[in-house]
Amino acid sequence: MAVYYKQVRLPSDVLEALGDHSGHWWSAPELEPVIVEAIRAFIKPASATRQRPADMDAGGYQWKQLFLPEGTRLRASFGGIPSFAVVEGDDIVCDGRTVSPSGFANQQGCGNRNAWKAVWLRFPGSEQWLLADVRRARQNAAISRLFNGDAPTADRATAPHPVPASRAKRAAKPQFKPKKQAVRPPDMAARVQNEGKQREHGAGRSARRKRRAQKRVPGNP
Repeated sequence: MAVYYKQVRLPSDVLEALGDHSGHWWSAPELEPVIVEAIRAFIKPASATRQRPADMDAGGYQWKQLFLPEGTRLRASFGGIPSFAVVEGDDIVCDGRTVSPSGFANQQGCGNRNAWKAVWLRFPGSEQWLLADVRRARQNAAISRLFNGDAPTADRATAPHPVPASRAKRAAKPQFKPKKQAVRPPDMAARVQNEGKQREHGAGRSARRKRRAQKRVPGNP
């Protein structure tokens, strides 16, 4: 195989990173095969069969609305002691036994634990543990948005027009109400009438007394 000697300029940080990744000093001759292999991999990438996602042909466990692809890990704990299971093929396997999600969640205890609330999941390629109930809620929300994407538009079309602030302020202002005249109770009205009559009677009696006194004075007719 012919060998061509060609000077190639490489950034120092790239060469040093490649050396750290391969375990060779950046200027050591052992780094040359690593560079050659990297160039060959760039020219001829992996075949389509190898690049195809693994979950296309892999199995998995259908947990009601939630699908657990092969390799999904399950975790549950009781009394602070965790236990683990994994999806192998179309089954959930724990300690060499095939179990259901409920059976895995209730290996210990009274047997009444809700698996959605007790089992945590870690999907292949992820480092995050997520409660099964939370994962199910997120999936349902995503499906709802997918099939009801135009719902907000319809809601806006049928929603009532907002009332202007000035109009709403006028509507909220209390309306003027005429004063109600005080209504005296019947006994109060009768008392006032009697007092008026008494005053008139007293005035008449005083006038009669005055006339009689004038007649007694000598010289008056």
